[in-house]
Amino acid sequence: MMNAQNQKAQEILPQKPKKGILRLLELSGEKKTLLIFSSLLSSLAAICQFVPYFAGYYIVQEFILNAYDLGNVDKEIVFWCAFIAIASVLVAMLLNGITFTLSHFGAYRILYNLRLRLARHLASLPLGYFTHHTKGQIHKTLQENVEKIENFVAHKIPEFIQSVIGASALFVIFLMSDWRLGLVCVATYIVAICVQFSTYGKTKEEMKHCLEQYFDKLESINASSIEFVKGISVVKMFGKSISSFQDFAKSIEQYHHFTLGFTYKCMRPFGIFSTLVNGFILFTLPFCAYFITRDTFNLYDILLCVFFILLSNGLIAPFLRLFNLSGELMQISESVERIDKIFGQKPLPQSQNPKKPTRFDIAFESVDFAYTDSSGKPYAKNALKGVSFTLKEGESLAIVGKSGAGKSSVLHLLARFYDTNNGHICIGGIDIKDIAERDLMQSMSFVFQENFMFLDSLRENIKAGKEASDEEVLNAASLAQCKEVIDKYGLECVIGKEGMNLSGGEAQRINLARAILKNAPILLLDEVNSALDSTNEAKLNEALSHLAKGKTLIMVAHKLNSALKCDKIALMQDGQIIAFGTHKELLATSAEYKELWNLYNDTQKWSINN
Repeated sequence: MMNAQNQKAQEILPQKPKKGILRLLELSGEKKTLLIFSSLLSSLAAICQFVPYFAGYYIVQEFILNAYDLGNVDKEIVFWCAFIAIASVLVAMLLNGITFTLSHFGAYRILYNLRLRLARHLASLPLGYFTHHTKGQIHKTLQENVEKIENFVAHKIPEFIQSVIGASALFVIFLMSDWRLGLVCVATYIVAICVQFSTYGKTKEEMKHCLEQYFDKLESINASSIEFVKGISVVKMFGKSISSFQDFAKSIEQYHHFTLGFTYKCMRPFGIFSTLVNGFILFTLPFCAYFITRDTFNLYDILLCVFFILLSNGLIAPFLRLFNLSGELMQISESVERIDKIFGQKPLPQSQNPKKPTRFDIAFESVDFAYTDSSGKPYAKNALKGVSFTLKEGESLAIVGKSGAGKSSVLHLLARFYDTNNGHICIGGIDIKDIAERDLMQSMSFVFQENFMFLDSLRENIKAGKEASDEEVLNAASLAQCKEVIDKYGLECVIGKEGMNLSGGEAQRINLARAILKNAPILLLDEVNSALDSTNEAKLNEALSHLAKGKTLIMVAHKLNSALKCDKIALMQDGQIIAFGTHKELLATSAEYKELWNLYNDTQKWSINN
């Protein structure tokens, strides 16, 4: 009974989150066994690496004890000590080889699984997360931070185990051999550690803050460098006055200032640390001299001093490795924490009993929505306020209005890129929150103004929404008016390689071919023709006529002429639908729509006059 109560209490109490290397082992999943096994082999290798020092000590001891008559040196002892030293080195090399093979295998699997988990989790997050986190920040976490974990698991964990066991064993041996010399050894290294760690700060929080600053500066450089490269053509035209150049230069300057200041801060402590560690023997020599010059001097005092001098050299390397690893461990802890920040972002909730729509009419019912800041707090101004409309299956709706009116927000909410603050959005009478994400996505095709192309062949770009034969791909390309693009480059041609780049109109039509092939019952278009020339716009309109047949269509129209063929038009202003109906109805009943229509007609007559 008591055990059951304890178990229930443990389930209720929140579990303390693991951090650092414990969290890293938790992320390792099933590959944790490989890491533990490689750590055990690494421990054995560490023990083997110190055997030659002991063998060397016994050889020296044999010669010192027989210094007055070397003929009495036991050659068998010398031979076997030398043999054991060589054998232990070979065994250590073999164990290290197996250790690093296992740790690399485990590290690569961890890397693979972790990146897949991150990618899947990122794909499940609402678009608001990507609004407040730059591509550079996400790229650094997905690539560099995960790569650091792979490097740490493959290389540093075995080294860490060897260094801990080696240094600990030597400290114990020193103390057991002579507690006075042992205390000198321990005190020297404790002072060295305290001096060096004073560089980061007096407390763990100060160390963590220092690392956070370092990672923040790197993320800033990543983000601004991506923006700089994307806008390089504008930078070349406008030079250093352009904001992306200034942001990039500022982030580099901030990183330079931080690292230079930190380096200056480290110089003196690291100099003292290096002197104490590398010159450790200088602190033991006075004590060794004391033993040799005292009245009770004997050969065993000399042997003790030789023993300490020999083994102290063996302590320097593992201790330096251990110290370097402690710094890397702090960086890994920060990397793991940033990875956990992504895993800590909650995806949109999914229904436990999802329903699948059998018809595809659309209804917005008193929908309110506000975008959020980076902390998740909604902005004071709503992007949508009380939006309501219905659209029968197979009907088309054009949403028009000035920039910032909330047109694209309607599409984003329908696709459930975000959740509403109030109200309901239904497809076929089912709230989209009760539809499984996979079913919701399969019911829609999207064509946006930004033409995203995968770094893959034209075939795979068209097939992105649905598996299909080459015949079906070519048919979709033909209907999308991009057959000449296929004829020119071929289906196998990889976009972005060997100078193969599509124009904006060509890329837009490839996107349409993708939507035609998917053949979803709902079609969402977001200003697809706003930046096209007349030739590409004519081809695009012809492709859209094939794509829209029999589908429920909602389009954000930048050019009012593209809205005329739709069954309904919704005029939006400040997040509200202020007019709804056909083109003729709106011209007759809405002064705002009539003004917008007149402005559009005026722009068609505009020309440059000298």
